[in-house]
Amino acid sequence: MKAILDTNVLISAYVFPGGKPETVYRLALEGRLEIGTSLTLLAEFGRVLGQKFGWVPDQVEEAVAQVARIAAVVEPSDTIHVIKADPADDRVLEAARAFGADVIVSGDRHLLDLGTWSGIEVLSPADFIVRWSA
Repeated sequence: MKAILDTNVLISAYVFPGGKPETVYRLALEGRLEIGTSLTLLAEFGRVLGQKFGWVPDQVEEAVAQVARIAAVVEPSDTIHVIKADPADDRVLEAARAFGADVIVSGDRHLLDLGTWSGIEVLSPADFIVRWSA
């Protein structure tokens, strides 16, 4: 299965360990889930860790490098305009399309409200774990 983990899922996995986002991320760390990302999403991940959570540059760099090592880093060729309420969320859709993802795992209401987009399911970490375990 190929998944895009939204930035909020990665942030939760790193900043609030022990929850469902970390469980999903661990599947990728263990090689059981193929994940993708983009340079834009990696930059957002690093920016949020540093600015919002006060991580020092070395910690940010290490976290971003780890995600980049285990994920396929894609370069989206399409510009998508779907999420009117938060156009930045379109970057997740662009990465998902470029990666050929089966699923987007996100805690973002704008994305979750889509349910499915362009044949790609959008699931919360909890719902993804239920689906994965089935």
